[in-house]
Amino acid sequence: MLNIFLGQSAKISFTLSFAKRHLFHLLLGLLACNKLEASYLDYIYSNRLPTFNSFGQIGIIQLPSGESSKEGNINFIFNDNDIYRHGALTISPFNWMEASYFYYRPSDITWKGSPKKPGSYLDKGFNVKFSNYWDKYKLHLAVGLDDFAGTGWFSKEYLAATHNFESFKMTLGIGWGKFVGNEAYKNPLSYISNRFARRGNRELSQGGTPQYGNWFRGPVSYFGGIEYFIPNFHGSKFKIEYDPFNYVTGLSSQPFIPAGLNFDLRKKKSDINFGFSIPLKDYFTLDLSFIKGDTLNITFIVGTDLSRRTRTIKSERAIVKDSGKGDSSKMKFYEDLIYNLNSKDIYLQTAQIDSENKKLKVAVNQAVYSNQIQPASIITQLAYNLKLKHLIDIDSVEITSINAGIELNKIKIPIKFGDNYDTVPIELVAKQSEIKSGDNDSFKLNEFRPILNFPNSFTTFSPDLVTHVGDPKKFFFKGLILRIDNETQFSRRTMLTTTANINLINDFDEKRNFPDSKLPNVRTDIVSYLQESTNYLSRLQLDSFFNPKKEIFAKFSAGILEDMYGGAGMEFLYKPFERNYSIGIEGYYVKKRAFDRRFDFLDYKTATGHLSLNYHFPELGFLGTLSYGKYLAGDVGFTLDISRRLLSGFRAGFFFTRTNVSADLFGEGSFDKGFYFQIPLDLITGKPSPGYSNFRLTPLTRDGGQKLMPGNDLIGLIHSASRNEIERDWVFFND
Repeated sequence: MLNIFLGQSAKISFTLSFAKRHLFHLLLGLLACNKLEASYLDYIYSNRLPTFNSFGQIGIIQLPSGESSKEGNINFIFNDNDIYRHGALTISPFNWMEASYFYYRPSDITWKGSPKKPGSYLDKGFNVKFSNYWDKYKLHLAVGLDDFAGTGWFSKEYLAATHNFESFKMTLGIGWGKFVGNEAYKNPLSYISNRFARRGNRELSQGGTPQYGNWFRGPVSYFGGIEYFIPNFHGSKFKIEYDPFNYVTGLSSQPFIPAGLNFDLRKKKSDINFGFSIPLKDYFTLDLSFIKGDTLNITFIVGTDLSRRTRTIKSERAIVKDSGKGDSSKMKFYEDLIYNLNSKDIYLQTAQIDSENKKLKVAVNQAVYSNQIQPASIITQLAYNLKLKHLIDIDSVEITSINAGIELNKIKIPIKFGDNYDTVPIELVAKQSEIKSGDNDSFKLNEFRPILNFPNSFTTFSPDLVTHVGDPKKFFFKGLILRIDNETQFSRRTMLTTTANINLINDFDEKRNFPDSKLPNVRTDIVSYLQESTNYLSRLQLDSFFNPKKEIFAKFSAGILEDMYGGAGMEFLYKPFERNYSIGIEGYYVKKRAFDRRFDFLDYKTATGHLSLNYHFPELGFLGTLSYGKYLAGDVGFTLDISRRLLSGFRAGFFFTRTNVSADLFGEGSFDKGFYFQIPLDLITGKPSPGYSNFRLTPLTRDGGQKLMPGNDLIGLIHSASRNEIERDWVFFND
């Protein structure tokens, strides 16, 4: 979605000149048809709905404010005016943190090598804002860093404060760097230390390295603005601000006057910007404003809140159905149990009625629910209803979760909680239940062991979008494929995963292909794969899983492991059930695939592997991963990955890699970095699903710090299976 949204080069539905002539009528029309539901109006007025500025931050028009998005919010912002187009993706993993990634294309500046083509320049970078809210004073305070890890041509820092009044907001702030326009003032921090008085010139390097020595240094400018909520217009706002920017040097994206810069276009006629913000729906906002005294500025914001389960994801109530099988009372119980579980896509592996302890033991495998509690609640319902039907004397049910033939955990729940299912207090269920680690192959000792017929094969067909982003010549390249996924199980622990793709349409032939790396081209020739493969294999991976000792997991893999590499290797993972950490080690020997992505290989081959430490902070939902090892290009170093997972399942994070490759050898970007997020499919479809829609963005495709990306990793195998993760998910018991 980001790629499509930011990469659009088509004209908007009305031209800027038309909008200028009919702005008044346009505003009246939008306000008149802007009818929102009452619940959303309550949200607007109770939370003082923030809006985004042109640069993808919570702010006024061009300026930031002291506010930040609510945690779990994700927004896409597209801004267009006569001077530039600006697109941004903004994510808030916390209430106090807002991060955005932007692309900027000025209409006048030319790209090197294309002096006769204005608007061919493209820049990108990262912004981050940290904020705090003082409820006593209704005051938001924020500190922000803009373009701190890109080229740095937009680098600026700021402090901003926003106060919420009854019908309007007021923002005041101070800015450094590119905030400083024609009016510059002495830096207040210089009274603390003289080193804050002067801002050095940006180092002309490969880019991508934060210039810490310039942060909050040099002269300052002051800024401010007001956002006024228009009565009876459903959250619409009139906004006015004092704008300090110099549009010639401050927003030219380079420290010098670049080729093609249009002084007449960028000349500023006024320091006052004003406009309107109009929420059309709870996920879409349109901003219209005049900036610098002569330019119409249009901003579209599309976003949603993924911090909560926005859809009702209820599993169907477990109503007992008669299997019509079985001879004895106990066998009939087992037959009905397996029949009903299968109808819920929960597959019984073994079962036993423990008469001595009045306990039903079941071992199940499922690939429908993204947590352990929801299937456990369904099994508890069924067990309760079957107990009544078959007069079985049991007081509890112990559910053993199985994945790839490996015991992950055991959850024991009093069977009484299968009654009054919709009203049972979650706290009471959690208090009276027991959770413990899996115990190797103990589930195989249960008396009822259904015969499993192997091999089993499952195939799905789905359309998929393949993209390539960021080329200055054409920002967004795309292709549509038909994806065929197959999983063939030869035993509980051995399976073959196949992903085949049939090309339907793409424009990759228009993409420039120039892998200019000084390192082995382990990733920079990705365009060759996109251009030379039509019908191809993304994966043909054979996996065999092991559980050599309790809380130790292992996997052997061989075959086509990803789009660009095939080979063989092993992974080991130590994951204590009662602890918040895990330690993993992996090693692979791989060979580079031919560009048609079928069964041939190129000459390049290498060994790669990493030692990883993962730590989970359950109170915050933080997951940190630090890995060290050898990458595909032969470089050695570490990768730090930090992410946050919300209760809804939404996860957002960032990573960076530093190796023994110098910035000059690495090339543009200096080192590998990027961010990603995962949206649970159940939030999109409203139905139980363990899958995720994944988005990962690396600003530049380079060869340094590149890892192999095989499927079915061990961390994914035991996802949400440790004590803290299970206890976090009790909220799903009666979903």
